[in-house]
Amino acid sequence: MSHTGSPLSGLHLRDTPAEPPGIVSPTVLSGIRQRWTLLDIPWGQIDRVSMAGQEELLFYLVVSASFIETATDTYTQNLVDHYAGDDQVTAWLEQRWEVEELQHGRALRRYAELTWPRLDWSASYRAFFSEFSAKCQDDGLESSRCLEAVSRCLVEAGTASYYTALSRLSPEPVLTTLASLIREDEVRHYKYFYRYFQSYREREHRGRLRIFLAIVRRLRMMDMGDSYIALKHAYLAWNPGAAFDRPTYRKVQTRIRHLMGPHFPLEMSARMSLKPLDLSPRVQKMLVPLLVFLCHRLLCGEGFTSLTNPG
Repeated sequence: MSHTGSPLSGLHLRDTPAEPPGIVSPTVLSGIRQRWTLLDIPWGQIDRVSMAGQEELLFYLVVSASFIETATDTYTQNLVDHYAGDDQVTAWLEQRWEVEELQHGRALRRYAELTWPRLDWSASYRAFFSEFSAKCQDDGLESSRCLEAVSRCLVEAGTASYYTALSRLSPEPVLTTLASLIREDEVRHYKYFYRYFQSYREREHRGRLRIFLAIVRRLRMMDMGDSYIALKHAYLAWNPGAAFDRPTYRKVQTRIRHLMGPHFPLEMSARMSLKPLDLSPRVQKMLVPLLVFLCHRLLCGEGFTSLTNPG
């Protein structure tokens, strides 16, 4: 794919397959080079002035994402243990997925520290991690490997959509470049988890209803879980000494959703979320507009819980 004329122009990207390979051994995986590194980002070209009018919200988006990505290794071992004995999956998780997710965290951290020099990222992250790690230990995985792969597909669909929107809305060129690179990684991660889901669905014979319920459970977790903790500590970093509670969270989330809404890839997100259900083209054609509508409601600040528990 040519990046000429795009925010990625001038970057030398390493070759990578557009689709995940069929069967790969841990040995092969360990030899795969990353598509990009922090050395590929033009850090000296960051233009903070271009953020005028959006800087506070961009701060929240970048810093909260940097916290979540940096904490990847906290739950990687949970996933590795869940898939113990499947060397193909565990090798990919440890040697590719975790490595790339942690690189996302390092890159977002560097961007935040260069753009906002007064940010004490380390102190803010320690406060975040203290709260996040306790919650992470309580979060159970799906009992089935197939359903856990479905759950991970939803997470990757969400992050791919997040970084797509961030790359589109950012008025700052370096952030646009960085978000675009991360977005491409997340889409590729989705493809790997989807491939593993297909393999385990054949072995476990999971029906569409069980898969749908796993999707619903993950959507609930995404709405009420990590994002609150990450946004809380990004908010406190921007507003030292301020209080942060649920009403504050809802207000900030509403502002963020209104900023991201026009740029959010609604149809892409809907199709990625529905794909594990293996619906017929006719049924999918009927459901995609409905899911796009629900995603729009989410972006308008309604929240998933309000959609499923009216009143």
